[in-house]
Amino acid sequence: MMWTRGVLVRLSVGALLAMSWALCAQADEPSGSSPKWLELAQAQPAPADGAKAAPVAAPADAPAKWEKPIPLTVGVSYVLVSDYIFRGINFSEYAREGREKPNHQMTVFAEYDTGKFGTIGASVWFEWFAAQQQLTPAYGGNNQEIDYTIYYRYAFDTIGLTAETGWIAYTFPPFGRDAHTDYEWYGKLSFDDAKVFGTSVLNPYIAYYHDLDLAKNSSWWEIGISHGFALADYGMKDTPVLKDITVTPSLILGAQHRYFGKLGLANSPSTKLANLNYGLEVAYDLGAALGLPEQYGSLGVAGFLNFSQALDDTVLNDEFYGGMKVSYSW
Repeated sequence: MMWTRGVLVRLSVGALLAMSWALCAQADEPSGSSPKWLELAQAQPAPADGAKAAPVAAPADAPAKWEKPIPLTVGVSYVLVSDYIFRGINFSEYAREGREKPNHQMTVFAEYDTGKFGTIGASVWFEWFAAQQQLTPAYGGNNQEIDYTIYYRYAFDTIGLTAETGWIAYTFPPFGRDAHTDYEWYGKLSFDDAKVFGTSVLNPYIAYYHDLDLAKNSSWWEIGISHGFALADYGMKDTPVLKDITVTPSLILGAQHRYFGKLGLANSPSTKLANLNYGLEVAYDLGAALGLPEQYGSLGVAGFLNFSQALDDTVLNDEFYGGMKVSYSW
C-alpha cells in the first residue's frame, strides 16, 4: 500500500530537521582537522637511522577509553509504518479503508552477554493500530498485538556462524483469552561471510519457526540476505550528514508448511513458497553526528520502504509499505 501524501510530507520534514540539527552540531568543528594526539605525534622529530624511536606519550588530558561496567545491553525502538505486514499478510487492512491509518510499533529489549557461554535476552513488541476498532469492533481498543520473546544466542567466531534459538508468545485482542494467544519456537543461523570474502557481502541467514498452539505443528521458513553501504566508505567520510548514513538493501524469501491452512486463511497447498520481501533502509547515525559519547549509548533514525511480492496468491496480495524508525540502545 502507498503512503498518503500527508504522511510522506511529515516523514520528510522530520528527517530533514534531524539532519539539520546534526549538521549544526558539527559546524563548530573544522572538517578534516586532525585529533590533538595525532598532531603531537606528527610533531616529534624522526629518529636517526638505526635509532629506536622513543615512545610518544599520550597527552595528559586524553580521555581514557570507556568500558561498559556490566555486559548488559538495553534498547528501545519506535516504528511508524503504513501497514502491519507479517509473513506477507496485511493485518491492518479492512473494507473501504480509504486513507491509510497509521500503525505504531515499539520494541523494548534487554540482553546479557555471559562471555564464553553466549548471550541471553528478552524483548516485548507492541503494535497499536489507529483503526483497530474497525477490525475488532467488540474489543473497543487500538492495541492490536503484544509479543513476548526470550532467546539465547551463541557466536562461533572462528567460522563466522551465529546460532540463535528462542520462544515467542503472540497475544491478540481481547487479551487474556487462550484462543487469542499463540506460541512458537524458533531457530536461526546467521553467517558472517567476511570469513570468506574478507568483507561482509550478503550477511545471509536462515530461520525456522514452529507453531505450538493455534496452528500447531505448522511451520514458517525464512532465508534472507542484506548488505549495508556506509557512505563514509565511499569517499564521503568528511562530508557532513552523508558520512553518517548507511543504505541497506535486503531480500527475504518466506515459505510455509501447513501454516496458512491451519490458520484458516484459505485452502492453500500444505507446503509452498509464500512471498519475497524486498527492502531498502536509509539509516542515519544521529548519535555519531551529534558527537554523543559512547557511554551514553547509540541513537539512530531511519526511513524504509518494502515490497512484499506474493508467491502464494491464494492467500497473499502484493503489498507496498514503508515508514520511519527511531532507535536507542546502551
